[in-house]
Amino acid sequence: MAEPVNIAKQIGQLSTAHSNSNEVELCSETPMFEINGEGDWSYLNSPLPAKFAKLFSSVLNYIDGEYFLITPVEKVKVLVKRHAIVLVDYDINDQDGLTFISSIGTKHAIANTSAVILLDDAIEIEIEIERGVKAGLGRACYYRYINQFVTD
Repeated sequence: MAEPVNIAKQIGQLSTAHSNSNEVELCSETPMFEINGEGDWSYLNSPLPAKFAKLFSSVLNYIDGEYFLITPVEKVKVLVKRHAIVLVDYDINDQDGLTFISSIGTKHAIANTSAVILLDDAIEIEIEIERGVKAGLGRACYYRYINQFVTD
């Protein structure tokens, strides 16, 4: 019996090789995808299930101040209202690194807390994750992080 195919992993592997490629043409200047302030995805104004958002997030790139989904054959603009990924929890690794879990079930590792950026007098926290994508902490995760790592 054949081994099951992990499409998300394959897309992620493909996107790594092509994430900064200018060879892929933009399909349209009009964004087809949108990510609202709570991290919910929509496609052509229709809600996108989390499993598809998780899949598409594996090819999400932040380039020159704009978000794109980039595959080896197409590039699609994404409108992001606040943060492309909302982080809802984290675990501390053995080497003082952190692994964040997003609202769509993706995991994002950072080497240490120096990668975490406090914005607007610590009212908001932003983390640059894979492919330049900006992630923000959800409310509960934000307060947990502040209580654990930020001192007066």
